[in-house]
Amino acid sequence: MELKCHCGNVSLILNSLPEEVGECNCSICRRYAAAWAYYSPEQVQINMNEQTAFYCWGDKEVEFHRCNICGCLTHYITTPKCSEDILAVNMRMAENEVLSNIPVRKINGASYSCT
Repeated sequence: MELKCHCGNVSLILNSLPEEVGECNCSICRRYAAAWAYYSPEQVQINMNEQTAFYCWGDKEVEFHRCNICGCLTHYITTPKCSEDILAVNMRMAENEVLSNIPVRKINGASYSCT
């Protein structure tokens, strides 16, 4: 499956659909209103014409990437400071028909590290 930001600059190719998406209530995810699908970095191919911009705050364990043209939040990656190697894809880039068929898990991210 291929997901693209609004302008098409960033595309993420997934080997498989996620079994669920996570809606996190941490201070940044609730503001982004993202629906995260969690993968290892090897499971997602990222293509872009222009580099993404990213935001890394607090404990510096997660980089939130967005398209530098249209501003869509596309994914996050964990940094070496985090004990887990995660690439989370914002499934809000998927068509509504796809997203509506994937179960949602509510995540109390305010109590976790590595979002």
